[in-house]
Amino acid sequence: MLALVTDSTCGLTRVEADELGVIVLPMTYSVDGVRYSEAPVGENGDYGSLISAGSRVETEAVHPSAFERVFRERLAAGDDVLCVTISSRLSGTFRSAEEAAAAVDPSGKRVAAFDSWNTAGALEFLVRRAHELAAGGCSLSEVVAGLAEARRGTRIVFSVPDMGALFRSGRLGAIRRAVATKLNRYPVMTLHEGGIEKYGDGRGARGMAAAMVRRAPEGSRELVVSHFGPRGVEAREVFLAARSRFPEARVRVKDGGPVLAKHLGLGAVGLSWA
Repeated sequence: MLALVTDSTCGLTRVEADELGVIVLPMTYSVDGVRYSEAPVGENGDYGSLISAGSRVETEAVHPSAFERVFRERLAAGDDVLCVTISSRLSGTFRSAEEAAAAVDPSGKRVAAFDSWNTAGALEFLVRRAHELAAGGCSLSEVVAGLAEARRGTRIVFSVPDMGALFRSGRLGAIRRAVATKLNRYPVMTLHEGGIEKYGDGRGARGMAAAMVRRAPEGSRELVVSHFGPRGVEAREVFLAARSRFPEARVRVKDGGPVLAKHLGLGAVGLSWA
């Protein structure tokens, strides 16, 4: 069998992870020196207030030793292992998974780490696709090839209340500093091959939502709205815009969790599709 492993930015609830048979390893975050493990969706409490009250908030990728322990356990049980992680351009988690895979399986025939180029709902879609392929009898190499194909059409767009958190995270690359909500304008960005790119802007929460939903391809049947911190008007507008444009689609709203909220800023919102 093929064991699937991912990290806690995948957007899965505990029940969903159990149903898919996916092992979710937690990323960690600390507030004023107190460390917390990121729990499954819906189990992180009022992390928004915790982060807001903190003077120093930091996050930490999954450590290689955590991946190595799980990989060895699954190999000992007779499984091959595929680990699908948050984009390597957003976190060191993929590199940790690569290091652990090389340590337990130098041949690369039974353990593989896959860079999703994504996170949140888009990472969830790729994990679900891996499960479908594995359940259909595909080998490890076939699942990896299938994910590489699926990754091209799996995207997330997102907007932030201001650019401060993203700039402090150091993940904006060559994007010049711009004021996010000046004159009530929200920046709309995406992940392209794992890195952040700016699409444009939307005026007000409704304009931002319309700009985000326009990026989803015609015929989209499954979408996830992610809110980072308390669910606010921005997430509501994205949900309504998605339902309006895709009335036949399944649109789910999920908490994006504290680790991503720290880097995007509380109040950020995302839209993912596959």
